[in-house]
Amino acid sequence: MAQETPTPDAVISAATRPATADLTGLILLGTFGSGDAPKALVRTSRGKVQMLKIGDQIGRDPVIAIEDGRLALAQKGETRWLTQPVAQ
Repeated sequence: MAQETPTPDAVISAATRPATADLTGLILLGTFGSGDAPKALVRTSRGKVQMLKIGDQIGRDPVIAIEDGRLALAQKGETRWLTQPVAQ
């Protein structure tokens, strides 16, 4: 039988804090994989979670780089970097 341990108030407070990031756009959830084959998880504005690799596209924007904690998209001739939101 599992033993039940009460959850500390600080954990409950942190887990139920309202989001401070803008959740209506593309959000980088995380990056992982080796240097030769990095991957990223993103949440789209419609709430869909997708795994991406270099060369994949989000809409019309190709993924051109994935580094630790950030992802680069080519948008209209410019590079747009997405970074993971920081918990506060």
